[in-house]
Amino acid sequence: MVTPLRLSVWFDYASPYSYLAVSRVEGLVASLVENGQAIEIDWRPFLLGPIFQRRSANPSPFQDVSPSERGYRWRDVARHAALYGIPWALPTRYPPMGLNAARLTLVALEEGWGRDLIRAAYSAAFAEDRDIADPQVLHALAASLGRDGDAALRKAQGERVKIQLTQQVETAINGGLFGAPSFVVGAGAEGTGGEVFWGNDRLEQALTWAEKPWL
Repeated sequence: MVTPLRLSVWFDYASPYSYLAVSRVEGLVASLVENGQAIEIDWRPFLLGPIFQRRSANPSPFQDVSPSERGYRWRDVARHAALYGIPWALPTRYPPMGLNAARLTLVALEEGWGRDLIRAAYSAAFAEDRDIADPQVLHALAASLGRDGDAALRKAQGERVKIQLTQQVETAINGGLFGAPSFVVGAGAEGTGGEVFWGNDRLEQALTWAEKPWL
C-alpha cells in the first residue's frame, strides 16, 4: 500500500489568494491521484496578523500601498477568478476578520466537515460579500452543512480551540511560513518540515514537485 504524500495547505480567511488556491487545490490533486500519485491534503487554517505584527514595516499587500497598486492587486484577483471559473465579488470589508472562522474551522476539521466549511466560508467572504466575523453568518454556514451551529460555535469559543489556533500560528512561524496561501509538500504531522511554496501562483509548481522534485 502506497503511503500518501502530505500536502499541507496553510490559509488565512483574510487572503483572497488563499480563496483562489483553496478553490482549486482539490481538483488539481485529483488529477494527480488519477495518475497514480497518492496525495493527502492537510488543511491548516492560521492567522497572518500575528506574523505581520512581528514585521510591522512589511504589511499586507492590500494595505498601506498606493491606490494604483491596490487597484492592480484587486484586478489581478478578479482576473484569476475569471480565468479559473471561480465566483468573485469585491468585498466591502477588507480584510475579512477571519479569527472566528479559523476557530470554527479547527472544530470542523476535528469533526470531519472541515473541508466543506472552508469552501463555504471562503465563498461567503469573497463570492457573496458576507461578514464571516459575524457569529450569525458562521452559524448559518454550519447549519447549511447539516451541523448544529450552536454547539459548533460554543466549541469554537472554548479555551482549548483558542490555544490550538495560537499554537497553529506559532507552528507556521517556526516552520518558516510567512504568507498565505502556503503549501508544504511532504509535510510532517505538524504541517511543516517539507518543501515550502508560497502563493496561489505556486500551487501547480508545488504539485509538480510532489510528483518529482527537481532540486
